[in-house]
Amino acid sequence: MNIFLSNTVNKIDAKGRVSIPSQFRSVLENQGFAGVYLYPSFTTQSIDGGGESLINQIAQSIEKMQLFAEETDALATALFSETYQLNYDQDGRVSLPGSLIKHAGLKDRVTFAGIGQKFQMWEPSAFESFKNDARIKALQNRDLIGPSVNFSKNSQVDE
Repeated sequence: MNIFLSNTVNKIDAKGRVSIPSQFRSVLENQGFAGVYLYPSFTTQSIDGGGESLINQIAQSIEKMQLFAEETDALATALFSETYQLNYDQDGRVSLPGSLIKHAGLKDRVTFAGIGQKFQMWEPSAFESFKNDARIKALQNRDLIGPSVNFSKNSQVDE
């Protein structure tokens, strides 16, 4: 499968380096790049990450917009000028830019959370809170997935 799944917590060293989880590196390498694209999330206090597939999808979406519109330039600037293309070393580590560390409020640990075509990097306690809220919203909106997926209507959320 060529999507990002699961979540894990990794340490950030004193130099701001963190190891990209091996299963995430496999997805990235299957897309033809031994590295990662990272940018500040627009919707949460986290970092969005992905590979060639994600960055190409973003570029194609922006290319469909009106070429000389202010909205197009604003979106392209916000996305592309704040995206970092980072190669990882032989140990699978990347050096996180200070602006991304600050945006996500990271200290010495980071939670990597796979969310399909991309992944997010969170301060661990912030992710736990977000994940709990997301589970509640997902259960409330499970009918949006369609009839082919059978979720139990008796599912409970641990509180």
